[in-house]
Amino acid sequence: MSLNDLLRFFESLAWPIVALVAIFVIRPYLSTLLSGAKVKLTFSPGLSIETTLPEIKEIIEEQVGEALSPEEVDYLKNLFHKGTENYPNGVDTHKMRLFLRPLRNGGFIRTVPRNEFLGEAKAIEISGLGRLYLRALGIASQKET
Repeated sequence: MSLNDLLRFFESLAWPIVALVAIFVIRPYLSTLLSGAKVKLTFSPGLSIETTLPEIKEIIEEQVGEALSPEEVDYLKNLFHKGTENYPNGVDTHKMRLFLRPLRNGGFIRTVPRNEFLGEAKAIEISGLGRLYLRALGIASQKET
């Protein structure tokens, strides 16, 4: 391999390397800029609102009364990725029902069958509000939801 061939080879690698480095360096700044981007929520034809993800997060936490604990957020993340958490005999431990009750009351999860008591629910799924909350936290991307 001649010196010219070697130089051309390194020239062809230079731009992809520069682009990758730029992406990793600029990425945190882009996410900061995009977190203030407007989101348009359409509920029905003619009924929509425009807001930002941080504002949605603030509104959800205000509605629930406080920010979710790290354990509650982890449970939502697991539900988001798994889809459903099965409880064939219902949520049978008092401790687990106490843990899930604020998530259900806040609208972050739903029981299967719908509107069933936690003790009789056969499964738990994340709700649309739960997915939206994870998105507002920056945990779930739009493509995943």
